[in-house]
Amino acid sequence: MTISRDEIQKSATAYHTVGDVEMVNVDGVSCAVWRAGSGEKTLVMIHGNSACKEVFFNQMQAMSESGYNCLAIDLPGHGGTSDAASPETQYTIGGYALLIKRVLDALEVTNYTVLGWSLGGHIGLEMAGRGFDLAGLMITGTPPCGPGPAEVMDAFLPVEAGAVTMAAEATDAQLQAYAKAVYGTLDPLPEFFVDAARRTDGIARATMGANIIAGEEGCHQRTVAAGWAKPMAVGHGRLDPFISFEYLQSVNFGNLFDNEIHVFENSGHAPFLECPDEFNTFVSRFLKAVYA
Repeated sequence: MTISRDEIQKSATAYHTVGDVEMVNVDGVSCAVWRAGSGEKTLVMIHGNSACKEVFFNQMQAMSESGYNCLAIDLPGHGGTSDAASPETQYTIGGYALLIKRVLDALEVTNYTVLGWSLGGHIGLEMAGRGFDLAGLMITGTPPCGPGPAEVMDAFLPVEAGAVTMAAEATDAQLQAYAKAVYGTLDPLPEFFVDAARRTDGIARATMGANIIAGEEGCHQRTVAAGWAKPMAVGHGRLDPFISFEYLQSVNFGNLFDNEIHVFENSGHAPFLECPDEFNTFVSRFLKAVYA
């Protein structure tokens, strides 16, 4: 079972209780950008592998109503954004980071804070490492690791459902199992989030995975985490089946918000969905510190 870009765009409208979605064309890719709120204090949200911008619907509403300019962007090959024009270069962490910067440049967005989940967090670390105009970075479900296989193997737990993240082709049963693992304690699991995995271009998963393992490009993420001078917040769901908390604790964060990793005790890989009120409080405190 596959879901087209048009189909996922139509289904996504149910989540757009605030703001509007606009298309921004950069580098041959038509990027879907959900915007809400206004002002100079900007929060940019980047979703994970085989997901979409609507996973942040709770944060889009809460943070825009709290006075922040909020943007959530679909990565190429995901959600309402078109597939990559140049898969080998755009379906990589570095390629994603550069494309997001160009989208933000086109929208004249500067001095923004990034909230990156899972793959989105790795993209955020790449953006920080490249010296992009971030005011702060929050990551969740993201152990800084790689490029190259050694750290990646230590950072992630062996979960059968996780094999989908690097697979060009996956059965519908595999995608359903992956979504259930990703969204953890959500019960029932909204079919829309499964559809987001179905919509994702399998070439995006395979290309990104091969690129990370090859280890030939991209910032060394542990070095970025240790050396980045701006504030960085780190979240972790205690029930996350994918991430090694032991590994995450071994990472040196040079300017860690609250001087500790914030653990969401009753959440898995997606605390912004599984415990949105607690997560939003964490985001709000961080943004106030960044823009103080």
